[in-house]
Amino acid sequence: MPIVKTQDLSYLYSTGTPFEIAAIRDVNLEIEQGELVGIIGHTGSGKSTLVQHLNGLLKPTSGKIFVDGLDIWESKQTVRDVRFKVGLCFQYPEYQLFEETVYKDISFGPKNMGLSEDEIDKKVRMAASFVGLKEEHLDKSPFYLSGGEKRRAAIAGVMAMEPKVLILDEPTSGLDPKGRDTILGMIKEYRQDTGSTVLVVSHSMEDVAKMATKVLVMNESKVAMYGTVDEIYSRSDEIIKMGLDVPQITRVFTSLAKCGVNVNPNIYTVNQGKLELAKLFKKA
Repeated sequence: MPIVKTQDLSYLYSTGTPFEIAAIRDVNLEIEQGELVGIIGHTGSGKSTLVQHLNGLLKPTSGKIFVDGLDIWESKQTVRDVRFKVGLCFQYPEYQLFEETVYKDISFGPKNMGLSEDEIDKKVRMAASFVGLKEEHLDKSPFYLSGGEKRRAAIAGVMAMEPKVLILDEPTSGLDPKGRDTILGMIKEYRQDTGSTVLVVSHSMEDVAKMATKVLVMNESKVAMYGTVDEIYSRSDEIIKMGLDVPQITRVFTSLAKCGVNVNPNIYTVNQGKLELAKLFKKA
């Protein structure tokens, strides 16, 4: 049974007026437990609208959403329960930090779950450990942290609730290369250690290739493609027609293959490219 499933999910703005427009339309999707799904698409394709439906922030105009087998809009209690099962971290989550200390900020979610102080403390320290925040960070004001540390503290606040599904909307946006790599490594490690399902909205095709087990492509408010990295990225001509772009390293190896060079064209990251060239030189 999929952990997340949508049936004919649609969300319309200005319904019943001449200005009616679909943010998402007829989305049918099944995401299995433990997948790390990269969600890509150009601006306005429906990525953020889709993920905001998965924890009940938005109510669909039509269609259904199931989390862990339950229709999330079945009752008010179901919606409330789902918001703890599906943790959503918005783009630039550091702007949502508001407590006196990092510890209090991370503990905000677990407190609202009605947990004991001991359980809260355990979850806060576990989440801080996942994102690489040290003991001394927890007693600091979040506003004294660096940009990357603030981002990690905000993500830890969602992780502390131990959601079955963790959704991150552009988690590396605005970070330098080192900060991006730190966040991406943290996400992969979290998923491996917890077995949770993770959905990451991203504009970076290379970032998605580095970490995802599945890729969801949104285009014109609909699901255009859904499959493994190889299945999706091998359709580079279709992706480019949608106004997206494949990683530059993929273009290089696709061109080499077309020129008759004996290389694998399905290369999506620089590290993969290095290994493929090393094989080629070894043969030569």
